[in-house]
Amino acid sequence: MPEIRKRPKQLLWGGLSLIMGFPFLAAGVSASLLNSRLNRGLPITAAIVFLSWYLSGFQGAAATAVCAAVIAISARSGYSLLKTMYLCSGVALFSGGLLSLEFPGFMNIGEAELSPLREVYLAAGLESGTVDRMFSLITYYAPGIGAAHIVLGSIVSVLFFKSLTGKKESPTIHGTGNFRMHWVFAWIPILCLITLVSTRTFPVPDLVLRIAKNLLVFCSLPYGIEGFQVAVKWAKGIPGMMFILIMSAVFAPPFILGGLILLGILDTWFDYRKIIDKRIERMKNEGSSDQNS
Repeated sequence: MPEIRKRPKQLLWGGLSLIMGFPFLAAGVSASLLNSRLNRGLPITAAIVFLSWYLSGFQGAAATAVCAAVIAISARSGYSLLKTMYLCSGVALFSGGLLSLEFPGFMNIGEAELSPLREVYLAAGLESGTVDRMFSLITYYAPGIGAAHIVLGSIVSVLFFKSLTGKKESPTIHGTGNFRMHWVFAWIPILCLITLVSTRTFPVPDLVLRIAKNLLVFCSLPYGIEGFQVAVKWAKGIPGMMFILIMSAVFAPPFILGGLILLGILDTWFDYRKIIDKRIERMKNEGSSDQNS
């Protein structure tokens, strides 16, 4: 019965990891194999890494190997879910940064990497100028988008691995991923916004401006995750609100994403989840006192 209950979670996280990219799906499966029986898991993992290389190139194979190794080691070391997420995404991001020095397609996408797609978009009916502007934006924001993609893919791989494990004889990752950014890190997007606004007053070097814009793109991920956790906690206390939240995320993604990022930034100072917990506890106490009277 417990295994049957876990299948929806396995399908959910497996599907999300595949959406993030085959290397992240392969990382979750490989970590599960390494975690169960190392002597049997190593050759199968080697075959999976080779398949990832065949489908996604050297960068994809590196992502699979790095994430799988970190997740498996974290599980055998008894690390918590949140610590495993930090380690996996941090090591994957660091290795991605090193690989981008020699393989620009991993985090620093250039015109050479996008040129094969040009004919595809032109054949779809897009104008040449529109394609050029779109490729220019992708190239400009590639470091921020690539870093966010690596971190999010690593997190999903960890959650996929957690859904695959659960046997008592096999070590697994325990705890919940109750993520919260420290208030100090909120100064990063604030300083980046100040940099963008200051361009109206005095000239800012192009490199500094690009770093600020890409940092804003990357910061949207952790603060979006934090805001999402606050929204889910709030929605669970109101009947039917979870459905409305999901539908809003599907049909109004730009507005919902912006709201979640802002909510995540504000949560670093106001700790909305603690406020929600106190309100729920107070309502329970008031309800129990009414019953006693």
